[in-house]
Amino acid sequence: MCGIACIYNFDKNEGILNELLKIMNKLQHRGKDSYGICLKELKGGIKSFRESGMVGDTHFKENNIIISCVGHLKYRTSNMSQTREQDIQPITNDIISLSHNGNIPNVTGFDTQHIFDLISNYNGTFKNSLINIIKTIPAAYSLIVQKGDSIYIMKDRYGIRPLSYGFKKNNIYISSETIGLEGCNNIEEVHSGQIIEIDKKGLREIYRHQTTYDNICAFEFIYFMNPYSFYKNILIKSIREQLVTKLVEKEILFFSKEHIVVGVPNSGIIYGEEYAKLLSLKYEQLIVKNTDERTFISSNLEEIQKTCHKKFKYDETKIRGKKIIVIDDTIVRGNVMNYICKSLKECGAKEIHIRIPSPPVIDICQLGISINTHDELIMFNKTEADVCSILGIDSLVFLEKSDLDIIPFNTYHECFGGGIKEEITSYNKC
Repeated sequence: MCGIACIYNFDKNEGILNELLKIMNKLQHRGKDSYGICLKELKGGIKSFRESGMVGDTHFKENNIIISCVGHLKYRTSNMSQTREQDIQPITNDIISLSHNGNIPNVTGFDTQHIFDLISNYNGTFKNSLINIIKTIPAAYSLIVQKGDSIYIMKDRYGIRPLSYGFKKNNIYISSETIGLEGCNNIEEVHSGQIIEIDKKGLREIYRHQTTYDNICAFEFIYFMNPYSFYKNILIKSIREQLVTKLVEKEILFFSKEHIVVGVPNSGIIYGEEYAKLLSLKYEQLIVKNTDERTFISSNLEEIQKTCHKKFKYDETKIRGKKIIVIDDTIVRGNVMNYICKSLKECGAKEIHIRIPSPPVIDICQLGISINTHDELIMFNKTEADVCSILGIDSLVFLEKSDLDIIPFNTYHECFGGGIKEEITSYNKC
């Protein structure tokens, strides 16, 4: 999971870099390890700026009229244990820049660099080099490629990661999610296996693969995407509310007015509020977020513990002696939830019940999530009762994999035990 963004400046307006930064700030939840910007000035080549951490107040300034600018927000994938300076995107050689959201299985090293090298070293036309990527690499990538005065946007033929574009004041805006396209008109999702060229003549499709699939990652709907983003005109928040409805249908206990529902900030709040509403229970935000880091991303236990310590604070006066129902989007390794449960018990919670509006994560994701072994997963080869014992809680309920059928799109959900088409991982260029 990363965030990619771009603006093509037909009107040659000033302030385009600031507009790009606005999009990137809206996509910050998709990547907080590092960010980078590449821009093509009206006169001159591609200039770039890269930095670790979050966008914040960048010192990268717009000095001349910009034709196009591309931004990237990085989240570590399974191919990368830590962020290195040379791996911060966009990757550029001052002629071409490349931004990539996804993860390509079976590529040794930095998969984005691998794509970049294939494009740069292709023995043929530049457009054919992009077509070759679509034809030879099954998944998973959404790409923005900058070359000269042209921008190319494209998506693998399985459509694993989102990428949308829209129009604003005659300019074209591109974003991983529609939350970055506020104020745009005629918003469209890039099709699976599609390549679109944007230049001074306008926007046009230059290639569409004959055999394509729409298998967007289920985690995009459960966790990654902003709840107020749309995917193909469907609000993500509405899908999450439907998942909660499924969760309520599976309730095994009778909860009374003694029970208080709390959503784990930030992604669990919408789930928690909906759960409380459907069961007519009291909702209180007894867990408050101090920092905006996504802790499940890290596999380092010490790092997680340090982050959790500063990430959450608890309203002890309202927790003591209370029966607490904790709602979160998922439990992956269980380290964060274990810390939350421990903290609630230290605050004097009488009961702790956990409800998760997604299936248990029981398998390794090969297309973007930083999980390297099954042993990292708290639910691998365990029952709900086993995990209740590990966390020291009173009850635990997940959705089942079949409940994901409420998502009105075909989804890739290997992490939930959904399997994966062999062809997706058939690329073996190491």
